[in-house]
Amino acid sequence: MLVSTIELLTRARRGKDLGINGAENLRLDWRAVIERKDRIVASWSKGKEAAPEKLGTAVLRGKGVFAGPHEIAVDGRTYSAEKIIIATGSRPARPPLPGAEIGITSDELIHLKEQPHRLVVVGGGFIGLEFGFALAWAGSKVTILQSGPQVAPALDDEIREILLNAAGEAGMTIVTNVKVKAIAADKTVEAEAGGAAQKFPADQVLLATGRPSNVEALRPQVAGVELDRSAVRVNEYLQSVSASHVYAVGDAAGKHQHSPVAWYEGPIAAQNALKGNDRKVDFTIFPSAIFTIPAVGQVGLTEKEALTRGLKAKVSRMPFDYNPAAGVRNETEGMVKVVYEEGTERILGVHVIGARAEDLVQIGAAAMRGGLKKSEVGAMHYVFPTLGGAIFDAMAA
Repeated sequence: MLVSTIELLTRARRGKDLGINGAENLRLDWRAVIERKDRIVASWSKGKEAAPEKLGTAVLRGKGVFAGPHEIAVDGRTYSAEKIIIATGSRPARPPLPGAEIGITSDELIHLKEQPHRLVVVGGGFIGLEFGFALAWAGSKVTILQSGPQVAPALDDEIREILLNAAGEAGMTIVTNVKVKAIAADKTVEAEAGGAAQKFPADQVLLATGRPSNVEALRPQVAGVELDRSAVRVNEYLQSVSASHVYAVGDAAGKHQHSPVAWYEGPIAAQNALKGNDRKVDFTIFPSAIFTIPAVGQVGLTEKEALTRGLKAKVSRMPFDYNPAAGVRNETEGMVKVVYEEGTERILGVHVIGARAEDLVQIGAAAMRGGLKKSEVGAMHYVFPTLGGAIFDAMAA
């Protein structure tokens, strides 16, 4: 929600090129944005809280923990069940370093009443990048500190390069191979980078170092539930490998930390728990997105992954510069990259950066799920002019 608002502001500020006068003077009312977010989230939450009871499901409100293999204690009362599904989500991590309590997590950042002038982000993964880009385009001075050699290591190398260029355009500073030592009382981040001690002053320090599962607080050991790090160790049926009557979904299962994963896994776990294990999870074609500005969408293998697996991988590209709809919208920064197998034309991966990348990549995912060849997708008729046309043109290239 925060990202979409700032994305709209960023695009509107470029209105002068489209003949819109005064657009470059638009300003963000941070407090109003946060208050709108609170209203919308409260409305959504209210509807979701009522949904189970409308379906005839009993809801017990309170803190639950395992009291035995088949028993759950909720605020002093114990309930038993033949099968149990854990869907307790995750929480932002707070790394074990001096002064970590001074930093804020993503959960806290979205409740700030004032926009920080200087933001230092510890962590260059998806969450750190999303908030970093949003606040940078909103006018904050953003510095991202990444412990590894590159941010967003799961991205295709070419896509990452375009994203880094966009980060520079947004005014962000990205420092890699950083070892954060401490956060001082004045919110200065003390670190070691390039073999030397460095200090990064900030008004707020965002800790974006991962999200551990909430399972441990349930006392899973009481039920014999084995954990993998902080999540339940499950098999392909989402069943605990050590307690066959327990299933887990979403962040509680720890396979992929994306909201749609829980929605996908929930019905599978419920069916398996009630009717026996007959549905397996399948993440072979799993689209995901980073809501940066510009956004990134990806599904399947990167070029490097395909080559590492010994596949005869080839690529085709379609820069947004060549997409008429992107030109009309004045959003020509971006590219579609298709990774495919030579000879068979099997689509191995689709990677998009640019306007509406999070939507466009789903065209690629649907084509891969349907087993279509690259040339078959490229030969399809599509609505013109559209940003989605870039996917089809990349397949035809």
